[in-house]
This record gives sequence, C-alpha cells and structure tokens, in this order.
Amino acid sequence: MKPLNSLHVEEIKMCWKMLSILVCILCIVSAANAAVPKKAADVPFGKNYVPTWAFDHIKYFNGGSEIQLNLDNYTGTGFQSKRSYLFGHFSMHIKMVGGDSAGTVTAFYLSSQNNEHDEIDFEFLGNRTGQPYILQTNVFSGGKGNKEQRIFLWFDPTKEYHTYSILWNMHQIV
Repeated sequence: MKPLNSLHVEEIKMCWKMLSILVCILCIVSAANAAVPKKAADVPFGKNYVPTWAFDHIKYFNGGSEIQLNLDNYTGTGFQSKRSYLFGHFSMHIKMVGGDSAGTVTAFYLSSQNNEHDEIDFEFLGNRTGQPYILQTNVFSGGKGNKEQRIFLWFDPTKEYHTYSILWNMHQIV
C-alpha cells in the first residue's frame, strides 16, 4: 500500500467540505419547501359545519363545498363548526344586502364554548341608502372586549361577492 501524500489528504478534506456544504444546502431547500403554505382543501360544508337555525335559508352548491345563506324579511340563518380550533385562517365570500339595510348585521365570528367567552367578531353594520358601509371588528379575551375597530369601506360590497378573512395565530389576529 502506498502512503498518502499531503496533496491527496487535502483533496479528501476538500471533498468532505464540499459534501458537507451540499448536505446543508439540501436541508435548507427541503425545509423551505416544507414551509410553503398548502392550498386550502375544498371540504364539503356538512363535514365541518352544522346549521343551527332556519335550515331552509341555506342552499348548497358544488357538492356541498359551497353554501349560500339567505336573508328575507323574517330571518337569516346560521351555522357552527363541529370542531374546536386553536388557530386558523377563516374566510367567507360575502355579498352584502343592497339598499336600505339599517338594522341588519351580517357577521361571521369565532366564539369559545367555555365560561371565559373568547370571541373574534367580523360584522358588517347595516346602513341607510347613500351612507358608507361599515365593517366592525372586535376581539373578546377572557370576557373582556372593547377592542372595536370600524372600517369605512371604500367599495360597494353589495355589487359582487368579496372575500373577507381572519388570520389567527399565536402572535396576532389579522
């Protein structure tokens, strides 16, 4: 067997360094790929939610993955989740009631089922014809609210459906 010369030893060290760098790059790329948000799944309404009142005011579309809640002169309707959530991203596609809608509040909110009363509100306040539409948000934590924010909408929410979302994580509610 021939003894290794110093040049050969340096080549081996260089190969190990290159291999180590390559492994680090692969780990970074793999971690970055795992962190990419996944597209939300289209889950049928009945799998995650249950109507709570005025069942005849809910229409189902696209195999139950979409619903339409209807409002008439007597009632609207509502539903609740079958599960509890710690965090999440919640969206609704809403088209507001046109014309004079004073006294009508269209809302979606997240609410706890415990005695603490934790809640995240997203409410569209009704208005008089010609007045701006107002989105009001609020957060209750441990039964304490007083975090109302009012946003005067710069667009007409009655002309078409718009997507409204709540992002709730351990650091913030947006």
